[in-house]
Amino acid sequence: MSIDASTESRTRATWHQFCDALKEAGDLLIEPGVPQDEQTQADGLRYLSRMARAALEWYVEFNDPAFPVLYRPAHETIKLGADNPDNLYQKAVIDGRYEYRLRGTRGTVDYISMATSRGSYAENFTQVETGFLDGNTLTVEADGTFEIIISQTQQAGNWLTVSEDSESLLIRQTFRHREQERAAEITIERLDRHATPEPLELMTAMAHFEKATAFYRNTTRMFADWSQKISQQPNTLPLWDQAFCQMVGGDPNILYYHGHFKLHNEEAMVITLPSIPVCQTWNIQVDNYWMESLDYRYHRVSLNQAQATVNANGSVTLVLSASDTGCANWLSTAGHSEGTLCFRWVGAEVRVDPEVTVMPAGDIAKLQALETPSI
Repeated sequence: MSIDASTESRTRATWHQFCDALKEAGDLLIEPGVPQDEQTQADGLRYLSRMARAALEWYVEFNDPAFPVLYRPAHETIKLGADNPDNLYQKAVIDGRYEYRLRGTRGTVDYISMATSRGSYAENFTQVETGFLDGNTLTVEADGTFEIIISQTQQAGNWLTVSEDSESLLIRQTFRHREQERAAEITIERLDRHATPEPLELMTAMAHFEKATAFYRNTTRMFADWSQKISQQPNTLPLWDQAFCQMVGGDPNILYYHGHFKLHNEEAMVITLPSIPVCQTWNIQVDNYWMESLDYRYHRVSLNQAQATVNANGSVTLVLSASDTGCANWLSTAGHSEGTLCFRWVGAEVRVDPEVTVMPAGDIAKLQALETPSI
C-alpha cells in the first residue's frame, strides 16, 4: 500500500535527522578542553563512527522484544564507557510485560552477572536496575547447564526479576585469563511468542530510527562530558559516585574508579594498591580520551587480580608508560600521551583506594626492589 505525502515527508525527515546527528557530533572533536593531538582526534573520528554502528545495532537491528537476540553491544571494535577488556558483554531488548527463558551452559568463566533494567541512553540517560542475578547465586546442574526465568512473577529455581517497564537485559562475563577459560553459552526466548515475527511496519521502523538518533546524540555527548570531568583532575584515579554509576547501568557488585593520565614519553604513572581485600577480582584498564578501552588485542592495556604480580608486603605496583619499563605489572599507553583510566573492585569486602604518583620513567628501576613476588 502506498504511503501518503505526510508519511513520506516524515520518513524522509527521520533519515535526515539521523544524518544530522552524525554531522553535529563532529563538533565534539573541537570543543574546548578536547585534546587536539593527532592521536586523540584520530580516535575521535573512529569513535563517532563506532557509535553510529552501535546506535543502529541497538535500536534498529536488534530491537524486537518479542523475538529477542543476545548480541554483543561492546567488543573489540565497538567500545564505549570504559568497556572492560576482561568482559564478554551480551545484551537483549526485552519487555517487562513478557516472560523469557535463558538457557545456557555455565562454562568456566570466573564471574558472570545478569541484570535487567529500565530506561535507556536514548531516553533519559539512565539504565536503572530492575533485577540482578550473578554466578554466586546461580544454580547450575551437574552437567553444567542452567535455566533462568525472567518475569515479574516469582519462579522456582533461577529467577531474574523485571518490572513492567523493564527494557533490556545485560550479561557480563568476566574472565581472569580469557585464553584459558570457556565462556558461558546462553540463548534467550520469549515464552509466549508467535512462531515468526510480523513484517516490519513503517511506523515501527521510524520509531526505531528516532531512538537510534537519540541514543547517538545522548551517548556521544554523555561520554564526552564524562571525559571532560575526568580530565579536570589530571593524573589521578578517584572513586566515582557509586549511586551515579548504578543509575547508568553499573554492576552493583563493582566499585568503579575513573581517572586520567597525561604523560610525556619520559614519564611514568605509578599506581599502587596498598593491599588487596577479599574480593571476586579487581582490574585496571587504560582508555583513550573518548573512554574506549585501548586495543587489548595487541597491547598490554589491562591487568586483573589473576594476572598481576603481588609484592612481598601484599601491595601491588602498577606502572603505566609509553615504553616497557621492565616492571612486572607494566601497562602500555599504546601510543597515547593522554587518556582515561578505569579501576574496579569486584565483590570487595572493604574499599582500598589506589594511590597515584608520576615520576621519570628512568626512576622505575628503583621500584624493582619492592616487586619481589610474595611467596
